[in-house]
Amino acid sequence: MDLIALALVAVAVMAVVVLVRRGRRPSKPAAAPPRGDDGVPTFRVVTLGPRGSGKTLLLASMYHQMQTWGGRGYFLAAPREQVALLNHWFTEVEDPGRDWPAGTATADTREFAFDVRTRGGSGGLHTVLKLVYLDYAGALLTQPPEPGSTLWKDLDDRIEAADALVAVIDGHRVRQWIDGKREGRMGLQHALTAMISRMLVVEKPVTFVITKWDLLRDIDVDEDSRLRTVRKLLMSNQGFRDLVQEHSGRRVVRLVPVSAVGPAFAELDESGAMTKLPDGLLEPTNVDVPIAAVVPDVFEQIMLRLDQAKLAAEFDRLRRQTRRPPGEAFADLGATLIRSTNRVIGALNPIYSSLVGLAAADLIRRQEQTAAAHEANVSRLLDDAESHIEEFQLAQRKVIREFRSRVDVLEGRLSSSRLGGTP
Repeated sequence: MDLIALALVAVAVMAVVVLVRRGRRPSKPAAAPPRGDDGVPTFRVVTLGPRGSGKTLLLASMYHQMQTWGGRGYFLAAPREQVALLNHWFTEVEDPGRDWPAGTATADTREFAFDVRTRGGSGGLHTVLKLVYLDYAGALLTQPPEPGSTLWKDLDDRIEAADALVAVIDGHRVRQWIDGKREGRMGLQHALTAMISRMLVVEKPVTFVITKWDLLRDIDVDEDSRLRTVRKLLMSNQGFRDLVQEHSGRRVVRLVPVSAVGPAFAELDESGAMTKLPDGLLEPTNVDVPIAAVVPDVFEQIMLRLDQAKLAAEFDRLRRQTRRPPGEAFADLGATLIRSTNRVIGALNPIYSSLVGLAAADLIRRQEQTAAAHEANVSRLLDDAESHIEEFQLAQRKVIREFRSRVDVLEGRLSSSRLGGTP
């Protein structure tokens, strides 16, 4: 974890060194997230979950919380028509006199384009990353489309092209299962099987989101114990267990509890439906984590998939080329190692390849140097590049570092949230 955190802090620095000292783009493209027309990296997220699991509520609550600063160093912006829709959903959520927002229709794939924006040193706003968020209808997972429909193929294609996946688990079904109700166990098992059958064939970072977490607040003594109980329950599903155990060495898998409304806003009525309280208090929990985890998890998964022998050989080659500027050398190392993981999804992004190169070099240094020497070496490298930093790269580095910090805080508080990959 320290390795990835360090690399995330330094990634923008290395990217600037590449651009300033080389003055040109590398001649051979390597794998990276695609870049928009403005050159800002775009990360694609596909969200899956059964009907009624709370995907729409999660999205509405997430955007409502993240569309302003809210104590963070960044916020999300979206096209006006999408902002209007998201705010309309949230108004439906928070109004105790209105029904919950309607779910996604089977043929209606919802795509939202979020700009991650922050303020630079001069006070100007910068869009430093883009997130494309695809929300699929829950019925499409569990019910076959009409004959001749291309909906399933489109879903599979989108999953293949995604950078990260979010799988929504209905906390109400978890509650029912824990309470011994057959419909909870059967519904959850069916939903898990439908989602995981598509996830097993692609190696993407996955965040399993448990919605309606407030319904589970009484099942154990503290939150991490509750999460551990739910984790044990989910591991009884063959597909979930295979995804965690078989992919754990090369895939980032998380289990994140969220509540779009909080523990004092709604309750289960006698029929088992979620009913809003007349004077309920809206307090969303962890709704920002699935978005914050995307970028650091994509970077970390590249590191997990690196062949260690290849890594050592490439670093030896790097050390022999002492006359090359450090930024240029790390970017070249990263591009080479990315190609070795067979990730071919877009044109070279200097930020992406520099991250991998720096993280790889840092891994080898850890094996060769004392902690003190290691820190001095990294500090020297950063100081050497600092004079080349422009405002945009500084802003980008700040946001990536804050993403990583948000995930670290969650893992520190809920150790059971990490299912696969290097903890």
